[in-house]
Amino acid sequence: MASPSLSDIAERVGVSKMTVSRALRGGRHVSSELRKRIEAAARSMGWQPDPEIARLMTRLRTGRRAMEAPALAFVWSDRRDTVPPSPWGAELFEGATRRATELGYQLEEFHLKARGMNGRRLSEVLLARGIRGLILSPLISRSRARVPIRWEDFSSVVIGLGYARPELHRVHHHHFLGMMTALRVLRRQGYRRIGFYSERTVNERMFGAWAASFLTHHPLPPTQASELLRLVRRSAREDFLDWLRQTRPEVVIDSGQRCLNWMGDLPAADRAQACTLSWSRDRPELGGIDQQAAVLGAAAVDLLAEQVGSNARGVPEHPKIVMTAGAWRDPAQAATGFS
Repeated sequence: MASPSLSDIAERVGVSKMTVSRALRGGRHVSSELRKRIEAAARSMGWQPDPEIARLMTRLRTGRRAMEAPALAFVWSDRRDTVPPSPWGAELFEGATRRATELGYQLEEFHLKARGMNGRRLSEVLLARGIRGLILSPLISRSRARVPIRWEDFSSVVIGLGYARPELHRVHHHHFLGMMTALRVLRRQGYRRIGFYSERTVNERMFGAWAASFLTHHPLPPTQASELLRLVRRSAREDFLDWLRQTRPEVVIDSGQRCLNWMGDLPAADRAQACTLSWSRDRPELGGIDQQAAVLGAAAVDLLAEQVGSNARGVPEHPKIVMTAGAWRDPAQAATGFS
């Protein structure tokens, strides 16, 4: 069945062909109520946008900017614009930027915590610059939040899980698979008393996937494995060392890398081997799961480009969740690693 023409849709709604054209491309001179009526009619008639024509028309309308790639926004939710990104964050943005370029877009950075910035102001800035697609970085500092952006005006993708509202399309690292992979590698290397130490908030952000996978795939029975699982409100040096002395794990899996630094405070005979679920190139002596942030960033752009290409804006009725796999990295030869 052929896609209906703009004239067909205009006749159905009782408006002009120009009004239909403006509504379907997100023009500012059509009221929100009328745009929704036109979009609903177009969907019911089986209309499908042509991304190539849409991009051509956008370039023709922009005059001097006709040769510029259309922009997408990468919004840092927690990091201030005066603070450089972590190695993980830098890799995430690099992967997203590279993929955006491959798809014919340019990716611009914005910061929700910049001076004088908030969700409403950011929405106004993006709309004024003609940016209708955005990626929101992970909510690192909290697992529950409502981000007050005018989502109805944008195609959007959120990186990470957590209980943030509204529920939008998301991409995130496959944490359950990452823990399973780490446990299988350690088990092959002969370890059985494997411990896991993490802050509860970190585990909550991925709906308990790390803890669930730890108990499911641990080489020991669940009752013994649970004794080697320590989730705390906030990690603390003394708590970690006390837990280590009491449980005596052969190897500790850390959700980050902070706790592993405290291992050096113990006598050599009391230390456990160690690995991390957040492997980083700046700590090659620690083996563990590389979450491959660049792959995650590229996946976010792919999912966003899909929404932009189909002119899908607002809170989706059926949010998609895309997961990307990490990879095990062996440690460089060092005293804190394991063989």
